[in-house]
Amino acid sequence: MSAVHHEQMPRLPLYAAISLVLASIVVVGGQRIGILGAPPAAETRQATATLSEDLRFFDQPDGGVRVVVASGEERLIPTASGGFVRGVLRSLVRERRSMGLGAEQAFRVTQWSDGSVTIHDLATGRTLNLNAFGPTNRQDFIALIAPAGSPALSAGAAA
Repeated sequence: MSAVHHEQMPRLPLYAAISLVLASIVVVGGQRIGILGAPPAAETRQATATLSEDLRFFDQPDGGVRVVVASGEERLIPTASGGFVRGVLRSLVRERRSMGLGAEQAFRVTQWSDGSVTIHDLATGRTLNLNAFGPTNRQDFIALIAPAGSPALSAGAAA
């Protein structure tokens, strides 16, 4: 028969690991339910809005997306293009649905004086900075809010 060795696991590292896991759960849970306070606020924006429009998006039977600008102007994103715009909208709409909200509120797309572009969901209050996704994707949203041939559209392409 072979000899069985009964070595005990060192207790200090085990207790330290358990304590770390429990502390993480308490901190995250405390922030989620508001006991430990909110995370630090984001920096205040110093830029001013140079171009801003409220947009509503509607799926078309052919797979395209109809975009209605608050001024009443309409644009169309054909089926074969606009993948980034569709992806951003899908994410924002999913969040709306999870909160039990519908499509009544528009999305506000804004180009700022510092060159950044944001989309703000007026229903949930969520804002995405579109510059993080690159100039081509940012330009897709500028094209939705800028009239054809406008300086804002040209400046966005150069930035």
